[in-house]
Amino acid sequence: MVKHITQSGTRRLVILSMLAASGLVIFVFESFLPLLWFRPGLGNIATILALLLFGFGDSMKVTLLRVVLGALVLGRLFTPLFFFALTGGIASTLVMAAVFRSGKLFGPVGISVLGAVAHNIVQVAVAFLFVRSGELFIFLPVYVLAGVATGTLTGIVSAMIYERVRERGGLVFS
Repeated sequence: MVKHITQSGTRRLVILSMLAASGLVIFVFESFLPLLWFRPGLGNIATILALLLFGFGDSMKVTLLRVVLGALVLGRLFTPLFFFALTGGIASTLVMAAVFRSGKLFGPVGISVLGAVAHNIVQVAVAFLFVRSGELFIFLPVYVLAGVATGTLTGIVSAMIYERVRERGGLVFS
């Protein structure tokens, strides 16, 4: 199991705030991409890094801040899109934390893929609650494949950043 970075309270808060802000900026940017069926979920890099560096509680804080503040910025708070993002983000973070806690079976890419797939499955289930049509589940294989693809991309970027942080011996500000 990866040892978490121990930082002073202020330093930890600053790092988590930077992760949440970075994730928020990416989340908002992605909302403007002209993709019809899915988003890459690159804002999840912040959640993955928070999980790897600090653990489950802080990664959930980053997810919640990213989604709620993103909904406020985009004017989507309490809309169906907000609930899709919120439930998907919570499910993704829970799955990633469970996989991370299970040991070294999965690295950042595997953790990210499983989180992305969980996110997409939960979003389809929540969409069902809004439209009450079982036909939505026809799209599930497409969303699972999209989760594998986007989760791989997000995981690779997260792993690259995480390795750079580890090479430097942690997060040190000069």
